[in-house]
Amino acid sequence: MAVSVVHSILQLRRHLYRSQYDAVIVDAVSSPNEAIDFCRQIRTSSAIPIFLIVEPFKADLIVLALEAGADDCMSPPVSIPEFVARINNLLRRSAYARIPTHRQPLAFTFAGFRLSVLERQLWGPDCQIVDLTSAEFDLLLALCRNPGRLMRREELLTSTHAGVAGPVTRSIDVHISRLRQKIEHDPPNPRLLKTVRLGGYVFTADVMAG
Repeated sequence: MAVSVVHSILQLRRHLYRSQYDAVIVDAVSSPNEAIDFCRQIRTSSAIPIFLIVEPFKADLIVLALEAGADDCMSPPVSIPEFVARINNLLRRSAYARIPTHRQPLAFTFAGFRLSVLERQLWGPDCQIVDLTSAEFDLLLALCRNPGRLMRREELLTSTHAGVAGPVTRSIDVHISRLRQKIEHDPPNPRLLKTVRLGGYVFTADVMAG
């Protein structure tokens, strides 16, 4: 097995966004609620096997984890042979259940704009290229993939490099503000990219994938 090790749920989300993995193992002993939230969020878009390491003698926590989308749980002290056997079992089940998926859209159109995934370019209604930074493009792509759905700042952060240089809230808000300057007719009164107080952002545009 080739294994990648990360040290936070945020880093884990980034890895899953950018790379293909066969299974996810999460140490949920120190932050069980964060791990369960992670399971719920991943299950909205992925069937990847999830294995949680949970605190011993917490039957209610295991039930919550399984209901949230975890495939299996184990408590310390961890028996390595049993652990490996359980992971291999998850991988076998996943391989048996895997079905061909439709190809990802190569472009998205909204409000006269066209976002090309392969070329990483945005064309405006006037057919001119709109200059986007890498983080702005990744952010817009994540929004186009999830139109009409509330996306929290932490979730948006995983699709960009925006959080590298500063706090989550400020980095995402700054990029959202800059993006509005480029796609909104009236940026101070946005119609396409709306703020949800204490929640995040919703992309309300009518998005077509192709």
